[in-house]
Amino acid sequence: MAFAIGFGSGTALAQTNDFGVGGVLDVPSARSPKENTFSATISRKDAFDMYAISYQVLPRLEASFRYSLFNERPRPESFEGTKDRSFELKFRLLDESDYRPGVAVGIRDLLGTGVLGAEYLVASKQIGPLDLSVGLGWGRLAGRSIGKNPLRILSNEFETRENDVGFGGKFSLRSYFRGPDVGAFGSVRYSIPEWKLDILAAYNSDQYDYEVSLGVFESADPLSVGIEWEAALGVRLSASWQQNNNLALKLSAVLDTSIESPRKPPNGFGAWGNAAPVRNIEAEPRWFPRMAGDAEASGVLLRAMKYEDDGVLHLRYSNLTYQVEADAVARAIHLVDQYAPRSVHTIELTGDSIALPTHTIRVARSFGERGVADAPPSVISIDRPVEIRNPSEIRAFRYPNGSVGIGFTARTYLFDPDFPLLYQISAEARGIADLGGGWNVEGIWVQSLKSQFGRITRDGNSQLPPVRTDLRRYLQEGQSGIERLVLIKRGKISRDIYYQTFGGILEEMYSGAGGEVLWRRADLPYAFGANLMAVQQREYDKMFGLRDYKTLTGHVSAYWATGFYGFDVAVHAGRYLAKDIGATIQVQKRFVNGWSIGAFATLTDVPFEVFGEGSFDKGLIFKIPFDLYSPRNTQGAYRFNIRSINRDGGRMIENWPGALWESLRSTHGDMLEDTKARMVSE
Repeated sequence: MAFAIGFGSGTALAQTNDFGVGGVLDVPSARSPKENTFSATISRKDAFDMYAISYQVLPRLEASFRYSLFNERPRPESFEGTKDRSFELKFRLLDESDYRPGVAVGIRDLLGTGVLGAEYLVASKQIGPLDLSVGLGWGRLAGRSIGKNPLRILSNEFETRENDVGFGGKFSLRSYFRGPDVGAFGSVRYSIPEWKLDILAAYNSDQYDYEVSLGVFESADPLSVGIEWEAALGVRLSASWQQNNNLALKLSAVLDTSIESPRKPPNGFGAWGNAAPVRNIEAEPRWFPRMAGDAEASGVLLRAMKYEDDGVLHLRYSNLTYQVEADAVARAIHLVDQYAPRSVHTIELTGDSIALPTHTIRVARSFGERGVADAPPSVISIDRPVEIRNPSEIRAFRYPNGSVGIGFTARTYLFDPDFPLLYQISAEARGIADLGGGWNVEGIWVQSLKSQFGRITRDGNSQLPPVRTDLRRYLQEGQSGIERLVLIKRGKISRDIYYQTFGGILEEMYSGAGGEVLWRRADLPYAFGANLMAVQQREYDKMFGLRDYKTLTGHVSAYWATGFYGFDVAVHAGRYLAKDIGATIQVQKRFVNGWSIGAFATLTDVPFEVFGEGSFDKGLIFKIPFDLYSPRNTQGAYRFNIRSINRDGGRMIENWPGALWESLRSTHGDMLEDTKARMVSE
């Protein structure tokens, strides 16, 4: 017997199976959630405990990453359960119609050890309250054979299935849809909407031979039954009797990563607290000081102004609080309409990111019947940044100035074979000092409040320099310490070339110095950059001490905002921390609301057998904006990566390669174009 407790929120139904993808109990179906739905699933039963995160990447493509713990129920002390990581893809081939079922094909263990390896072709049809599914299965889903593998007519090679996947973590092309036999599986879901309840039944062609060999249970019956209840919007809990021998519980929760950011009122005067403007502004024109004061109070800093005789008002602004750049633009336009004379017929707004001009928006004012600017304006164009030459008004600043923030942060340590999930709760102090002239000092101190990291006992077994596999000692000996303390100089070489140089404590494991340059035009979907850093490993206590290991690392990079369903592609090629040479590809799906979700993979000249378990570095990328879940406007976000295993090959300095592109991304042309309508309405 097993149970699970959890919570979640969302807008779509989370009708996932035990593996975290659309299905019923322990079999798949052709069902999938709407595009951009993120789900988390916990299922517990005697066969295995499974923790899965899934994402509907495209309208037809569903992806799931899961961690499975076999035989976690109490067993003899001599037995050690198996831990497994696997990755599943499911593609919907046909949509359901009045007379045709929906059809999907999937691979359950695309990148894994093969312990859960199975492939399937499944069809689903809704008939009133009944949702029926039936499918053919290969691999584990061929355990209860109904006949020979039909793909053998294409080639005799489909009759042989390769089960040895080596170190795992790579494609096993000689396993997919192979094997001498196929099995048949099916499921039924009967919905009772007024009770928010589903009655479930499934026939599984998996005989659970692996679990039987472990002694989890003596045999597995193909039939399973259960019920599923929608406990809250987007949260579903199910209980089932599976394989005629164990009670299983599952909890799933979903959220929509594409929801529109709610428009919120300005935070109010002083909420941003980053700069210290001097208020002795020139007396002419008289309306500008009042407009600038109101803008600053609402989270938009007007840095400079020039009013041309031809009726063009040039403004340089900085968005201080709004997650969506269009909200800052809308606020600036609204204030111009309130204060600027009618002779201003065109507004030219040049926006900043990291205090560098990144784009220009030209807006034509519209006047209503009363002769005031009360009609919605129209955005004329979004272009490369235009410098305001000889501005008539400049917001002066006292230097240095800055801000300090204190909050709480949580960190997880995942997939350790002994402890799959450990955590640390810390207080975090962040400080930023603006020294003027593009110079800044940024620092982060972390003070541990509660940590489970002392339980970690395993060190990395690496044939490479231990650039990351000694993480355990940093987590244990440096539970509290300096995460970052760096001096940064940012600027522009030309209209479209940005740079930053930096030195100090770059991250928890490395100090050093380096620089990055980026060529980027706001009106083009691509950009190019390069970075170079000389770094040295820090002492484990995360203070100022250094260890002996040092290296030179750097990459050349290409970035492409594809426009295809919001995907960005980045490629970094160069030298990594362990002195290996190779390239990293990152694919991220970005949203105007600040959400970003994607994956990365790195291949270098390190052979798989030298790299060790996992074969090569890979993982998932997440950026979760606070603004969607906060009552106030905020640009804050929680960005993190998930790796299935911590190894030394293909590792970079965290958060530095590509930092300029990431910092400027929200003000790129495609993001601004997608929110034009939001710019001209408050």
